Amino acid sequence: MRIMSFIDKIKSLFETNVMFRQIITNNKDIQFITEEQTAKLQKVLLQMMKDIHFVCEKHSLTYFLGGGSCLGAVRHKGFIPWDDDIDVIMPREDYDRFPALLNAEFPEKYFYEEIRINEKYDANFMKIRLKGSVCREIFESDPENAGIFIDINPLENVYDNSFLRKLHGYTCELLLLICSCVRLKNNAPLIRPFITDKKQIAVIERKLRLAKLLSFFSLRKWLLITEKRMSSCKNINSSFVSIPTGRKHYFGEMQPRETFEKAVLTDFEDTEFYIMCGYESYLTGLFGEDYMTPPPESSRERHAVTELKFPENK
Repeated sequence: MRIMSFIDKIKSLFETNVMFRQIITNNKDIQFITEEQTAKLQKVLLQMMKDIHFVCEKHSLTYFLGGGSCLGAVRHKGFIPWDDDIDVIMPREDYDRFPALLNAEFPEKYFYEEIRINEKYDANFMKIRLKGSVCREIFESDPENAGIFIDINPLENVYDNSFLRKLHGYTCELLLLICSCVRLKNNAPLIRPFITDKKQIAVIERKLRLAKLLSFFSLRKWLLITEKRMSSCKNINSSFVSIPTGRKHYFGEMQPRETFEKAVLTDFEDTEFYIMCGYESYLTGLFGEDYMTPPPESSRERHAVTELKFPENK
């Protein structure tokens, strides 16, 4: 617990969520997605998810709705009304197989971004993007190919040995922090004009100093190192699993394997998608024991974009 408290303190020194809210507020070219756009976007995402479900069913791949999408399935039987994205979790073996199978089934409809095949991509989770659409976020690694997307996060095995598990977790956390710092260094010229708060300026400078020390590797190299480390445990029967790229990172997203032991169909809008059998444990870990109670409007997550364009006839 003491070590985890120390790690949390270190992470708080580099926290940039407030900074990004300032960028959105101070940049007239960035806009929050409106309620009307959200409703339209949900229809597009629902069809994309139906296609993902089709591929996984046909090829015997396992997936689970994750994050707010899982919460929406349980609490609302579909999208959280104000939610404008879909999150998916896949066991590492299925995660690695999925892109080629999606491409084989829908070669003209989708493309995917993944660090091992796209030199411009800058994240350790996969994005499935819809061709003929645009959903351009604040800092796109490949602005010319920024279609409407669904995020897919790998579910990683966790070492049974306590020492190896902690070592695995700490190095994953550290590497993700390094990637965040180096990524910020690449985007710093675009960020600085919109940050006026002294505390956030201090956070930026702190991350840039660390990034300078680590500049002997490129961001892509750090991302590839991180990817290899996250997937290093090959024990598919380990007692625990984790989603290091999730919102709460390695230790915050660690669950007993039983939580994900079975995928169960549940209602979602006009269809059914899979969630984990132990969704109570998963959702409590992410959102707290009162996850069935919607948050006040002021606390509801909203996403911002610089451009949003829907595909024709979708």
